[in-house]
Amino acid sequence: MLDGLEHLSQQLSYALPECIISQIIISSDRFLGYAWSRYLFVGKRTAMFPSLDAARFRLEDRHISSLIVDMESLTTSRFAALEMLRSHCLSHNGLRTWLLVSHQDPPMKAFLAAAGPFEVLERNQTVQRFRNALLAPPSAETSDYFSPTEWQLLTLLAQGQTLINAARQLKMPYHRAVYRLGTLLQRCGLSSRQALMQLLHRLSLDVNQ
Repeated sequence: MLDGLEHLSQQLSYALPECIISQIIISSDRFLGYAWSRYLFVGKRTAMFPSLDAARFRLEDRHISSLIVDMESLTTSRFAALEMLRSHCLSHNGLRTWLLVSHQDPPMKAFLAAAGPFEVLERNQTVQRFRNALLAPPSAETSDYFSPTEWQLLTLLAQGQTLINAARQLKMPYHRAVYRLGTLLQRCGLSSRQALMQLLHRLSLDVNQ
């Protein structure tokens, strides 16, 4: 018996032309990609790309309804990827986006979930559990994403700016920057500014450099 995902794929096959895709997977992990293609995403409506840059020309396709990004296999800065995904997803209502992580890291998960309209999933789980998570309806709760000002502040800190310099560039009183930083620490479950800087450093690493 076809499971729900395969049935949906069949329905899409009848509704869309052969050249149209409805789901994009971003991962450079070929083994994982093969497993997904063979056992999870059966059908012709899924396209897999090794990077966000490689998929850029398809992301604007109006038929795309699902985007799955394997954050652990990205070879470029995850912070830069979040910047691009945040901008794209906030301007494309109806695009459901999952970010995959491979280890237990509550602050990282909290940061990714707050970066934009994303759902965070563990990538190392059984096919059945993974399928169930993807088929589950989106949460009815409205997520509290980082505001544009908070994201600008985080971007400057990730670039190595001090908090006082970041506040100056944002034309923000320093005491206000301190307050905003405190709220960011709470939302990510971090105990100190140093812990946030370490998290931003991890997100900003680029294995190509």
